[in-house]
Amino acid sequence: MVTVIDRDLGYKRIFKDIKDLDGKGVKVGIMGGESVDGVAIVDYAVWNEFGTKTIPARPFMQHTADLHADETIQYSGFLIGRMIDGAIKPDKLLKNLGEFYVKRMKMVVRNAKEWAQENADSTIARKGSSSPLIDIGRMVNAIDYEVTSGGKTGGSVGGITKAVGALGKVAGRFAGLR
Repeated sequence: MVTVIDRDLGYKRIFKDIKDLDGKGVKVGIMGGESVDGVAIVDYAVWNEFGTKTIPARPFMQHTADLHADETIQYSGFLIGRMIDGAIKPDKLLKNLGEFYVKRMKMVVRNAKEWAQENADSTIARKGSSSPLIDIGRMVNAIDYEVTSGGKTGGSVGGITKAVGALGKVAGRFAGLR
């Protein structure tokens, strides 16, 4: 007679954690809400990202994606490894990824003097500062993240979209192996 012993070495937890990520994502940017003088901060962000007739494009979201895509994907892999090891749960992975990217985007805005078109002399006179993208800091302070579900990552950009999208694909493949 043969005795079969089934020992779960953590695979069930790993598959559950991966499945829990399926369809979830992280959205980073200006989530809306606050306004200044009747104008939503998200509108200021859009005008700066894409430009208007009087405001040159200063694409801080795209610049963040371009500058930090590889780093974000690498950090995502690190977080996935920590989740597989059981050190963090899927919700913590997404929270850490969102906080990571928010810090990078805020840094890009704060360093806009290094990469963005300079302010016009009239803007410098009005603001009392030559820092592009920052007047009194409301827009940069409004940069935040939210965890999404249902496969809709809406305004996600760059590395986060790629990393979380890859997580969803991995989750789908692993869920099919059970």
